Formats: sequence, C-alpha cells, structure tokens
Amino acid sequence: MRYPIVIAGGGTAGISTAARLLREHPSWRGQVAIIEPAEKHYYQPLWTLVGAGAAPREATVRDEASLIPPGAVWIRDAVAAFRPEQGEIELASGATVAYDALVVAMGIQIDW
Repeated sequence: MRYPIVIAGGGTAGISTAARLLREHPSWRGQVAIIEPAEKHYYQPLWTLVGAGAAPREATVRDEASLIPPGAVWIRDAVAAFRPEQGEIELASGATVAYDALVVAMGIQIDW
C-alpha cells in the first residue's frame, strides 16, 4: 500500500499532525495514514496530575478509534523498520507501506 503522507505514531503528536493536515487540505482525505497498533490512547500531559493524586489514571485513557481524525486512514500495526532510501516502512505484520512524506511521532513505550 502507498500513501502520500504517512505518520508513524498515533499519540497526541501524530493525531494532531494528521488533524491539522486534513483540516488545512480537505482534498487529502484518504491520503494521510497513521500507523498505530494500540487500541487505547493515553493523554500523557495529564499524568503529572495523576502522579500528584489530583486525577485518576483512568481519566487519561481514550479509545484510539475515537481520536483518529475523519479522513485519515488508521493502519493498526506496529512499525518494524524504516527504509528511508526506498521510501517505505516495514510493519510488524510483514506488510510494507510506501510514502512520499513521513512524519515520525512515535512517543514513548508505556511500561506501567
């Protein structure tokens, strides 16, 4: 599969980038792909309040599907390798995603 714009990471940065691109360029609907394997999204800026006991951890969790911007394509898989020379990403499933432009916004690995 090939998309003009691929965003590796469906956290706050990846979702915000996709939303802004699609808002500013409505004709790009279906041409912006977000690669993100997680079903849950954690709003990490709120974690400082969780750590202080001012908010419950559950308040930071949302379903990833509810945050994918309309017009973006959600590829529910993990990045296994970047191949910038070929303009491709290899996914954990073995599939390949080709791109013209790549945004890497993968964030952190959560390890409670």
